[in-house]
Parts: sequence; C-alpha cells; structure tokens
Amino acid sequence: MSGEEHRDLGICGICLWSASLLRGSKGFTKCPMCGKETVEVIPVNDHETYTLRMKEKGIEVEFDVERR
Repeated sequence: MSGEEHRDLGICGICLWSASLLRGSKGFTKCPMCGKETVEVIPVNDHETYTLRMKEKGIEVEFDVERR
C-alpha cells in the first residue's frame, strides 16, 4: 500500500546506539559502535512515530500515532 513506511528501531543494549532500520533489510548482527551482539529490534507500526530521550541511566522511547 502506498505511504507505508516499513521501518523498525534498532537499539544497542550496551552503548545505546540507535538507528531506524528498513523492515526486511539485513539489519545488524553487531553494534557498529561498540561491536557487541546486543542490538535489539523494535517493530514500529506504519504511521507510528517515536522519540528517543537520553536519560541518566539509559534511554526512554515514546511511541505515538503520526498526526496527518
């Protein structure tokens, strides 16, 4: 369907590196920053947005529906 984004969010559990990933792409087996095999992939629904906030002890991810 036209307009679908097909993307996921990848986050490293060690260094908190993150990136938007095209769904279905090869992705990452290792984090490109720290080299550890700790990248978690979080599915993001079409027309859903997310905001990353760095916190003292980690990262906060907030999901919301994209407003058109």
